[in-house]
Amino acid sequence: MNLKKTVILGCLSLMASAHAHEAHHEHQPAVSASSAVSQPLKPLAARFDLSNNKLRTEWYLWRDADAVETADLATGQNNIWERQGKDDYSYRRVFHRDQRVVEYTPGEIRTRNAQPDWVKLASVVSPELLESLKRGPSKVQFGQKAVRYSGTLNGQKIELWWLEQARLPARLQIVGPQQRMELSLKEIHTEAPAAWPRATDERIASYGKIDASDFGDMESDPFVARVMQQDGHHHAH
Repeated sequence: MNLKKTVILGCLSLMASAHAHEAHHEHQPAVSASSAVSQPLKPLAARFDLSNNKLRTEWYLWRDADAVETADLATGQNNIWERQGKDDYSYRRVFHRDQRVVEYTPGEIRTRNAQPDWVKLASVVSPELLESLKRGPSKVQFGQKAVRYSGTLNGQKIELWWLEQARLPARLQIVGPQQRMELSLKEIHTEAPAAWPRATDERIASYGKIDASDFGDMESDPFVARVMQQDGHHHAH
């Protein structure tokens, strides 16, 4: 499984959403995006509306100092990354409809060369993307400063309203020849409402656990076969 491709590009594809908002016409002086991520990310929880062409869903993000979790209601799946030490990570894919959890140990992730870009994972948008876009006007959204970024990358038009304090997109839109993806922030909290669909230990306690390193020996399991097929042969989400 090309875990880096499946998850990191999955998050890149979620860099999607933003109908252009009205904004002030004066342009702000350029600020290095890399300087904007020099401080630790603050813990938060966010709920988004996500659309990919005609598919629409709610998408959730929780981030703590050493954990990032997402939930997609359309797929019934949560993804959980945990940082263990400076360069080690573990990863769990939770399939609620199947009541199964696929676990990737730090050793497995190193073997697959699939260490995540932590800032991109926790902020949806990478510092490199911000650097590549043109910084424009600003306004207040969700009680904080939001800056508009725009540009074209790999033939795709990108428009972004970026919350500088939360370091999270308020709205992001990516439009290509055959694809339109939008991500729109609806709620942001320092602590998530209890009703949000987090994959707590209690919720998934009865789920079957599978070590990803055992996939090759489990292709006769219909669930494993389906996940491998969805991932694009031996995995790519």
